[in-house]
Amino acid sequence: MIRFNKILVPTDFSEGAERAYAAAQQISSIFGGKIDFLHIVPTLTYLSESMKKMGVPIDMDRDLFPHIFRDSRHKMEQFMEDYIAEDSRGKVDVRTDRKVAAAITTYAKENGYDLIVMGARGSHGTALTRGSVTERVIRKSSVPVFSTNSRVDAQSISNIVVSTDGSQRSLSAFPMAVALAQVFEASITLYHVIELYGNHKVTPKFNHKDEQASTYEFLIHELQTFLEEQRIESIEIHRTGVTGEDQISITDGRTTEKRDLHTVIEKGITAHVELEAYVNQHADLLLTATHGHSGLAHFFLGSTAEKVALHVTKPVITIRPSDKLFEKTRA
Repeated sequence: MIRFNKILVPTDFSEGAERAYAAAQQISSIFGGKIDFLHIVPTLTYLSESMKKMGVPIDMDRDLFPHIFRDSRHKMEQFMEDYIAEDSRGKVDVRTDRKVAAAITTYAKENGYDLIVMGARGSHGTALTRGSVTERVIRKSSVPVFSTNSRVDAQSISNIVVSTDGSQRSLSAFPMAVALAQVFEASITLYHVIELYGNHKVTPKFNHKDEQASTYEFLIHELQTFLEEQRIESIEIHRTGVTGEDQISITDGRTTEKRDLHTVIEKGITAHVELEAYVNQHADLLLTATHGHSGLAHFFLGSTAEKVALHVTKPVITIRPSDKLFEKTRA
């Protein structure tokens, strides 16, 4: 069973950030692990220098930051008591940094966290939203990021969507999706968009069928190749002969279980808009890699993954593919 032994919840104490507390507790209840809270105090270099020039007798480090630190710790300890079960409570920490998002990603990596849990939007446009700090964390973090605008209801997760542009990197989210599908007893949907004005190409061996059928065969082939090259022997794809309707078998020790694997291919002008609409209507959880790219679609170029996480109403887990992992594969 998948476990998140260390869960980090960054907070700016906004209403949007508070939504992550209950979600983190739900995740801890299902997957185990301790929950730590982190608050980053932006360093006010410009304000400090301005005060010195004006002769204001205030030293930021001596007079202001200690009060902020004490107040922040007190707030996080209170949130721990209000939202987090006693056996899930970890530590609280306060740091200062000029770049809040970079500080969060560095802290998570250096301290060995398995998951970062963040709220979606603050009601007053606060900094810690999917549109700003969370968006930057999603883009830069090597630790998976779970962002949500609502509480996590394990009973309601029946369809887990994995978005892919057909590249091996975009399929990096698939193994975690399978593990989550086991826990929630859910099906998995592999979702791909054919951009109408994109550079949509498949290898010649799949061009004997119509465009969607060719794309479907290509995606399944790439998924099987990914599992083989990454030596993930516990997951196998079973073709049923029905386009878009297959199964995966998951072997865990001596037990094997099967879960449905759907493949949905849609056409649209912009990939992330089509994905948002599909996820909001059909998905219960979205897993997406933050970096990918293939000839099929420019799916993750720029900030497309962050845009998707910004606008969908369902929980999102973003995963940054490991460069080392694919370097080993190429070698």
